[in-house]
Amino acid sequence: MDFIVTITEPAEEDLREVFLWYESKRVGLGERFKDIFENTIYSLKSNPFKFQIRYSNIRIRFLKKFPFGIHYTIVENEIIIHGVFHTSQDPSSWKRE
Repeated sequence: MDFIVTITEPAEEDLREVFLWYESKRVGLGERFKDIFENTIYSLKSNPFKFQIRYSNIRIRFLKKFPFGIHYTIVENEIIIHGVFHTSQDPSSWKRE
């Protein structure tokens, strides 16, 4: 079964910030990040349970080539993305929904 994906507004903001940061470093690098993120989401939809629960029912799927993790939960047939964070960030410091 394929799952639907919902990206929360805070996660959308994370993505915008990461994209802009990479684009400021080198034109086209933000687009590369975006492509890898989208490919990761595509693969996640087919088996979101593959990745273990790390904390508070949150699972993390790490990106290839970029040091970021997609923090998500699964509710029925929906993958809810709560954040996209650099691997050096402490998720316990989040001030989220």
